[in-house]
Amino acid sequence: MDPAVGDLTGDVLIEDGTIVAIGPDLKVADGSADIVDASRHIVIPGFVDSHRHLFQALMRGLAADWSLFQYFTTMFGVLGPHLSPEHMSLGTALGAYDALDSGVTAVFDYSHNQSTPDHTDEAVHALRGSGIRAMFGYGGSMAEQLEILSPPFKSTTPSNEAEIRRVRSQYFSAGSGLLTMGLAVRGPDSSTMDVVRADFKLARELGLRINTHIGMGALDLNGRPNVTRLHKEGLLGDDLIFGHCNLLTDEEFRMMADAGVSASVTPEDEAAMGHGWPPIAELLKAGIRPNIGIDTCMAVGGDPFTAMRFALAVPRGLANQRSLADSVNPWTLDLSARDVLEFATIEGARALGLERAIGSLTLGKQADIIMIRTDHISMSPVLDPVASIVHHASRQTVDTVFVGGEAVKRDGELVGVNVAELSRRASAAAAELLDAAGVLPGWAPPPPGGH
Repeated sequence: MDPAVGDLTGDVLIEDGTIVAIGPDLKVADGSADIVDASRHIVIPGFVDSHRHLFQALMRGLAADWSLFQYFTTMFGVLGPHLSPEHMSLGTALGAYDALDSGVTAVFDYSHNQSTPDHTDEAVHALRGSGIRAMFGYGGSMAEQLEILSPPFKSTTPSNEAEIRRVRSQYFSAGSGLLTMGLAVRGPDSSTMDVVRADFKLARELGLRINTHIGMGALDLNGRPNVTRLHKEGLLGDDLIFGHCNLLTDEEFRMMADAGVSASVTPEDEAAMGHGWPPIAELLKAGIRPNIGIDTCMAVGGDPFTAMRFALAVPRGLANQRSLADSVNPWTLDLSARDVLEFATIEGARALGLERAIGSLTLGKQADIIMIRTDHISMSPVLDPVASIVHHASRQTVDTVFVGGEAVKRDGELVGVNVAELSRRASAAAAELLDAAGVLPGWAPPPPGGH
């Protein structure tokens, strides 16, 4: 993913967690290095997920047949009040290991369940213990989220500034290492501008990247354009990640591009749940190269390969349909497999402000690297490595994963993780949670008013 290096057959040398050499047939002194046999593998930078609610892995698949608004009402109003600090710990750990297993080495954890300090502390401890590179997105309490479900569908409760400052000081004062901090704010779609101004001011004072949902179905359908509001108030900037952006206008995309705002698309659940079509073509037209997230494993799977395929197929399908509607058979395809591989790697790193550290195999960058088997039946023969990664690879072909030069998955197995015990504990905790909330698997929330 570094044009200066290109695609090659060769070796990668890692020292102290950093890539120090890339090239064909590198030489090292006998016995001076741990030699990892990467023949029959494709070696690429780790995937960067810019938008995932890790803790919701504990409720995996529960929202598979829910619309976006059904998800909101159930997550915030039914399940949320019963989520304990232990649930946050287990869900975050489960989500982080799920991500690592599929080759995601860095993630923005949009953790919007800081209902008590214990909830927050457990989530941070789980991230730290997993070995993943993460930006912990402090997202406020379930009570704050719940406000958006009642008129005027805007939260008026200020964010807990004292708690945000505590978390920043206690866990992230160094501002570097595998774990950093961001703010997952409610934003103008679901909070008043007074709350937005205060959140942005605090984040910028503390040097925290800001991630927010904006321009999607179910939220503030009659109150747009919210990007325009931010622009008029001078609040747009290159420290912002806007999630989804499905219903924004071309003019708003240009405002984002001019200000350097990143856009995170989660194409699988956006297409399925009612956010609106993933706006990939519109973003590219405005000069914004998007990045890719999973969003929630309550609704969709957690692997980046499926997300990349949706990010390629949906805009292609929409463009092809427009041509066919004009009685023209499509001849060329504007979006390529390499484009979406860039979205899932270097563009994700750029969104997190980490493009100088990760996202490509580049000298001096951190060794966040994955090895994909090419001898798997689903991969052979490899005629085009990029096409093989995007269209044919899966978590089963992710053989080895390094984060900062440390192996977190090797020979197809997570390192130092008792998967059976974690699964047992997660299953028991999920059953306890659903029982407390009165929710059965397969249940769907009824329409407002019971009709």
